[in-house]
Amino acid sequence: MNSTMQRYRWRGILSGLLILLLLAAQASGLFRSAELRVQDACYQKGELIRPDLFVIGIDEETMLEYGEWQSFSRTGIAELIEILNQDPELAPAVIGVDVGFYGEKDPKQDEQLAQAAALLNNVVTVSYVTFGQEVVETGQGFRTRDRIMTLEEPYQALKEQTETGFSNIALDEDGIVRHSLYTMEGEGETLYRFAGRVYEKYMGEMPRPVLDGKTEGYIPFAGRPYDFYGSETAGLSMSRVLNGEIPTELFAGAIVLVGAYSTGMMDSYYTAVNRSVPMYGVEIHANILQALLDGNEKAEPDMVQTMLITLAVLCLAGAVLFIPDLRICGAGILALMTGWWFGAGWIYENGYVLPLLYPIAGCGVLFAGHILMEYVMERAGRKRLVSIFGKYVPRQVVSGIVKRGEEALRLGGQKKDIAVLFVDIRGFTPLSESLPPEQVVEVLNRYLALTTEAVFANDGMVDKFIGDATMAVYNAPLDQEDYVFKAVKTGLDMVKGARLLEKELKKITDRSVDFGIGVNCGEAVVGNIGTGQRMEYTAIGDTVNTAARLESQAKAGEVLISTPVYERLKDRIEVTCLGTRKLKGKAEEAVIYRVEGLKAEGMCSDSDGQ
Repeated sequence: MNSTMQRYRWRGILSGLLILLLLAAQASGLFRSAELRVQDACYQKGELIRPDLFVIGIDEETMLEYGEWQSFSRTGIAELIEILNQDPELAPAVIGVDVGFYGEKDPKQDEQLAQAAALLNNVVTVSYVTFGQEVVETGQGFRTRDRIMTLEEPYQALKEQTETGFSNIALDEDGIVRHSLYTMEGEGETLYRFAGRVYEKYMGEMPRPVLDGKTEGYIPFAGRPYDFYGSETAGLSMSRVLNGEIPTELFAGAIVLVGAYSTGMMDSYYTAVNRSVPMYGVEIHANILQALLDGNEKAEPDMVQTMLITLAVLCLAGAVLFIPDLRICGAGILALMTGWWFGAGWIYENGYVLPLLYPIAGCGVLFAGHILMEYVMERAGRKRLVSIFGKYVPRQVVSGIVKRGEEALRLGGQKKDIAVLFVDIRGFTPLSESLPPEQVVEVLNRYLALTTEAVFANDGMVDKFIGDATMAVYNAPLDQEDYVFKAVKTGLDMVKGARLLEKELKKITDRSVDFGIGVNCGEAVVGNIGTGQRMEYTAIGDTVNTAARLESQAKAGEVLISTPVYERLKDRIEVTCLGTRKLKGKAEEAVIYRVEGLKAEGMCSDSDGQ
């Protein structure tokens, strides 16, 4: 399997594993809080609030003017309703009071509030549900379930004059308000949300989600904290309405909600539209009500649907990762992440809440994993290249191979102009017969070390050792300058080195040992040759064979070259023409030359010798 296919295979395996891990994390709820935060940032941006929906706040200004809330709550609300409804032509369509009046208190105050609510029959009040758990028996044992423990409702006289809806605020697992219960099942009856009851009073029917059987929904916040009230410092204060500072004509035909706007009344919550400034409960009801009035319902996929959506996006990202160019691949992933962010925002406007963090961050994780894998494979490839070529080429050539990568080698094979050198030890057989085996190996290793050092010194590649012979290649695997000259110079260096080594070997044996060397140049096939079990990087072809035949013709201490080598270097080397000779395996005789040395200008020339 070539390196490209291997990379594709590992990309696929890694992408599959990462996708499975991401889906498992999503199914387990890991990073659920972060997902919700990202959805808030994308979806909850606030909108224009309706001009027919107002919030009158029981605020600090009201407390300062009228005193402790408990002392005037029923008379104050009664007076507010009376002022708003004093002219039926200019009265609000609905007055929703988000204040609990859960028991009889003072008969006179109770009667005043009930009579005010009965004036135009346009008042909606709130109830409050307390939940608990009960143990129920099933066919396989027992389990616990949530149930309504208590239902606090307005006192009887007020309940008879108003519609009532529960005012409970639902918190998500991270303590933020994003969802609303439309209905809940009580003891033998269905309880409806406060905002739903106001909607019913205003529109004459229950809102669409309730008619469709939905029990809860996502809140698309239109207003931020204080938007329906006016402003934090100068809003629709209850005291300003009571004293006539705010004309009641402002609320004609509209919906008016009345509720707490004082921190001491303990009715504020952090919401998806603003996590830093709490929103009072009555404004949350106003946002729910606006969504119902605008038909701005948001459908949320269940867990299975959410995971399928995430899987589809991540599979698309996985396909992008197969783009070979890393820059294009990165741009594709970035485009996918950006497109999903803006696309999900557009889909949200059309009624669907799609997951964001897992698809977007998942794309980033896949790309990061891809980068890491490429880095690891690159490191592994470099180590493999160093392992393969480190013993055959000089360090600077290995560095060049590593720098350019495997593709520089074209391991499938290529035709290339190269220089080939063969060197064989003359007189080694008689020497090996006269020495003990361990000394034979020592002598052979010293001669092979000499040939290797000479090849490396001239930037060649030691292709292989064949018994007591060495094959070297130049201009492969990387392109080189002046490679033909370097091959010839290698031969001369070997002859010189052999004479010095022979003096050292005089201490071991009196037999004479030297090199016979052949050099040829021309086109050959270079690449990985072999099978899946055994391969080597080498050169094959007539150019290689001719170099081997020249070496077999060389006597001890001779460097023989072919005519192509001579033609390229004739101005740089001293030679003796040996005439034409028959080379084994060649149909025609060849003119060969013996190199005597280098010309002075040849030793310092920068020509490439081609």
